[in-house]
Amino acid sequence: MYFFDMLTLDGYLLAPRRKQFSLAVDTYETWSLLLPRTGAFAFEVSGVPRGVATFGDVVICPPGGVLWRRMQRPTAFFHARFSTVLEPPVGRTRLLDLDRLRADLTMLDDHTELIATHVVTDLVLMASRAQRAAPGDELVLQATAYLHDHFDSPDLSLGDLADELGISSAQFSRRFKTTHGVTPADYLRRIRLRRVRELLTETDATLQTIAERTGYRSAFYLSRVFSTETGRSPSQYRQTARV
Repeated sequence: MYFFDMLTLDGYLLAPRRKQFSLAVDTYETWSLLLPRTGAFAFEVSGVPRGVATFGDVVICPPGGVLWRRMQRPTAFFHARFSTVLEPPVGRTRLLDLDRLRADLTMLDDHTELIATHVVTDLVLMASRAQRAAPGDELVLQATAYLHDHFDSPDLSLGDLADELGISSAQFSRRFKTTHGVTPADYLRRIRLRRVRELLTETDATLQTIAERTGYRSAFYLSRVFSTETGRSPSQYRQTARV
């Protein structure tokens, strides 16, 4: 089947950073897709558990479904409505190839319907592939969603999460790494540091405030982790990123 025969685009919006959505809830006659480019939003799709979407997540609502959304912090986002012969996964899906996602979103800057159709098709295909990546491993999908929803809590315990899932810490780490290619601890650190980088570049918050918003108990510990992972101190990163 020719690539563009898979999907017909009914409309799309590439929105700059906003403090709130124009509509908190809506129903669409066709499929709809919503994802954050920066920031985070809470969502609920009819028939699917609610959650929080951050960069790397895509939320898909079926025709006739109700999509509820509320920004948790200022967010730039991409929204599209489409018809397709594909079977997109409903609800939130964590995409596995974030570099490909970034490349797709960069393409949208051209503002052509042909490019947007290509991007939406690719997003749907990536979401479907991510859902198939760990067939039957619902526990890993639950854990992944939990980490994205609670990464800002300094009391988050991966051992307690494994207990909640009913498996040992060793099993949890092994199954998680099979799906994501990294351990739960590494994955959590990446989520936190990505949010740290956003706050360093988008706000004037102190390092202690940033630490409190990203699950770190002190500015000192955050600075040490950040420097080890990036090779730069938070202050150096803030200065160069803003230039």
